[in-house]
Amino acid sequence: MAVMRRSRIVVIAAAAAVLVAGATTTGILLLRGPGPECTVPRPAINAAAEIAPGTRAGPATGTPSSAAMDTASPPTGPLTLDAVQLQHASTINAVGMARGLPERARIIAIATAWQESNLRNLDHGDLDSLGLFQQRSSQGWGDPAELMDPVYAAGQFYDHLVKVPGWQEMSLTKAAQAVQRSAYPDAYAKWEPDATALAEQLGGTVPVALTCRAGALASTATASTRAPVPGLGGATPGLVNLAAAAQAELTGLTVVSVSRDGDTATIDVALPNTGAADAGRALAAWTVAHATSMRVATVQVLDQQWRGHAWRTGLPDSLPAGEVTIALAP
Repeated sequence: MAVMRRSRIVVIAAAAAVLVAGATTTGILLLRGPGPECTVPRPAINAAAEIAPGTRAGPATGTPSSAAMDTASPPTGPLTLDAVQLQHASTINAVGMARGLPERARIIAIATAWQESNLRNLDHGDLDSLGLFQQRSSQGWGDPAELMDPVYAAGQFYDHLVKVPGWQEMSLTKAAQAVQRSAYPDAYAKWEPDATALAEQLGGTVPVALTCRAGALASTATASTRAPVPGLGGATPGLVNLAAAAQAELTGLTVVSVSRDGDTATIDVALPNTGAADAGRALAAWTVAHATSMRVATVQVLDQQWRGHAWRTGLPDSLPAGEVTIALAP
């Protein structure tokens, strides 16, 4: 049975935040003006460790993963992508975490969607293929409306992946092909390093460092209708929508309290096989990934704060493990 641990998120609707001038910062990713919309750091590898060809090191451990990496020479430097792509990657990752699936499953899913749709929720494709994974209604994946829902589409991919015998030990190419049955099975491999960077940053096991710059373009697609989280009566519409989206993707949200003016809500979130600190970081990363579309101005988790589209660390008022503070722009 999956171990369920609880974490808290404090959600605050506030005026647009301004980065405090002269503040002491560590590891800031600050993007201004033209350039990539979002950046995601790649996993740290212990250079002193001997890594077998075709494997990757775990975070700061130098331990090869159990599944061989299809790419022999992973790229260096941060991953860059659009805000819409990051938002969809965070949804795919969140659905996997809600099911208690390991990082390997989420890497396979993100890489597959990157190859199939460039992490975009396409309303067209070959024959009747639709959505992030280009799934086909005629092949029993679901009706067209369902396939255009990123949460449903990701869930369908995971449902099929976990039924593949030995998928955990397969190369990404073989695992993805066992689900997708693509005419171009070797195309998935090139996305593994990028998908690995996303799954690590979105998974909460390392300090959050992904970010999107001011002026990034929000999704223009109509958001799927999500059931409101009980207990948010009196909350602002922005808070209601954010909590509903998080509940649909990560699941396990319970409202503790809502402020009288509706600006603040305290919410507990429970994730399978995830400790409180990791769950808090995962939710913080999910929120930053959705910030462009949801008007998020500030996110704080532990001693980290995302403000002015940059991360600061070493804050003196560190939050307890699992607590996340989010401020929305007006």
